[in-house]
Amino acid sequence: MNAKKFSDAMSELDTKYVDEALNYKKKAKKPGWIKWGTMAACFAVIAVLGVGVFQSGLFGNKTDIATLENGTEIVFVKSEMTASSIDIDGTVTTRQLTEDEIATLFPNLPVTAHAIFKTSDMDAGNSPELIGFEGNIGNAKMVISTTNISLLDTEISGNEEISTVNGTSVTAGYFVTDPNSNGEQNAIYYATFKLGDSTIYVENDGAKTESETIKNDLATIIQELINNGALDLSAING
Repeated sequence: MNAKKFSDAMSELDTKYVDEALNYKKKAKKPGWIKWGTMAACFAVIAVLGVGVFQSGLFGNKTDIATLENGTEIVFVKSEMTASSIDIDGTVTTRQLTEDEIATLFPNLPVTAHAIFKTSDMDAGNSPELIGFEGNIGNAKMVISTTNISLLDTEISGNEEISTVNGTSVTAGYFVTDPNSNGEQNAIYYATFKLGDSTIYVENDGAKTESETIKNDLATIIQELINNGALDLSAING
């Protein structure tokens, strides 16, 4: 086809089709990265929300907080507790603490306790060695190790969070027992901390429905023990 014939053929085209061809605007197709970018943004939001959810304890580890009168908080972290054995090398003996000894060691606290002594070196002429105390503060259990020998007969596993009460670091937690045959559960709150060279363990338990009272009573005991300061062991003899 020569140039003249091509020109004649073009002139015969319906101007409508020419106009449509000239004015046609193809719909722009969004590039794939835009869609994926939006999805990525959604995942980012979910990730941020997820961090907040886990940190707030809605999933995974839960926390329970007791607030003392001065505004200090003790954070109890949900954990697990299992029985363990105490390995004390040598013979031990115990005796009830006197009222005067209790008043010296635990002023302003309703304590009943035994002192625990290691007697393995007595044959060599040594005096019994005080290694701790075991007893109660009101309804709460108390175990105190005064040496590097641990008297605690439980193992605690789980995440820990340290609270500070009057400059003393306190590691606290709680757990809830499985329902018994009547569907009842117990809540157990506990804490460990050091006063001088002594390691203090306190534990309070009761019905799950009374968990707030159990927790707050234990927090008050912790505060009182810390306010009393390091234990004066000088007058405790076997």
